[in-house]
Amino acid sequence: MSRTFLFLRILGFAALALALTAVFLGAWVGDDLRHVSFAEPLWLLAGLAPLVAVGVRVWRWPRPATLRFSRARTAARMRAGFAARIVDLPDGFRLAAALLLAVALARPQSTRLSDRLEHEGIDIAIALDLSDSMESPDLYPNRLEAAKQVIDDFIARRPHDRVSVVAFGATASTVAPLTLDHDVVRMLVRKLQLGGLDGSRTAIGAGIGVSLNRLSESEAKSKVLVLLTDGVHNAEGIDPDSAAQEAADRDVQIYTVLIGRHTGQNIDPGRLERMASATGGYAYTAEDREALTTSFQDLLNKLERSAIAGEPVRAELFAWLLWPALLLLGAEVLLRTTRLRRFP
Repeated sequence: MSRTFLFLRILGFAALALALTAVFLGAWVGDDLRHVSFAEPLWLLAGLAPLVAVGVRVWRWPRPATLRFSRARTAARMRAGFAARIVDLPDGFRLAAALLLAVALARPQSTRLSDRLEHEGIDIAIALDLSDSMESPDLYPNRLEAAKQVIDDFIARRPHDRVSVVAFGATASTVAPLTLDHDVVRMLVRKLQLGGLDGSRTAIGAGIGVSLNRLSESEAKSKVLVLLTDGVHNAEGIDPDSAAQEAADRDVQIYTVLIGRHTGQNIDPGRLERMASATGGYAYTAEDREALTTSFQDLLNKLERSAIAGEPVRAELFAWLLWPALLLLGAEVLLRTTRLRRFP
């Protein structure tokens, strides 16, 4: 067998593998295959490397040993078996896999998506009370931990909303600015502990004020502030009613959640209801864990959605090339170690 014929046979097996891969991708990806661009087109040149490697192997490596027959007629009647005809199939599979990896490195992308992807969402600020009374165990294991768990679930159920978190005690502080990176926000909420702020007083007005500052960065049509507290405003500084009026002027709805059983504790549910009403929101009371969960579930149902334009997005298609490449490499190893194994 000539070296040129051997080289062409390996290329033929590779072309067959690539053709089958194209049929597979066409069935799964569909029309996206006909609308492809490459984010890193120079990586396509990497496909030359495996072609050169095959050429070097075919022309530079020694010819395999041959058997000599004393009777030419006997040798002429001997035909190559099926295994001998496909002995170079693993080389074709390896070459096809290398070419697929080179194309994957060029980052093929679908051009069929719109330039800007829109999704439904609103901007939400969550103001959480970190005053000392949040350590009360009337909600298991305590008010703060119960609130954190419900807030975590709430954020997880609003995947298209930008969320900010503010903590307040005697003062208020931003925990997370408005963001769609919910994993980071949820992690920061889980790390909140009593003692991080001065918890001797409850500055509800300051909590609303800092939350409004975070929402001032918003261009969303709908903006919501969720205020979760277990007490009454008893700190100096911003008056909660004045802060609520400012929220109404900025078209920010306030939803308040009064948490815990308040035997002997100074509370002012009327003020929370007044603040919520002034902004078109709603005031909840949650004396136990079930009521707290129900309050947030009702809040989820009340929140409307508005369209937010995202950054330009194109679907990445490289993963569709990696799986066929891995399958071809696996088939090459399997054939080389079993039926088409070569012996010295």
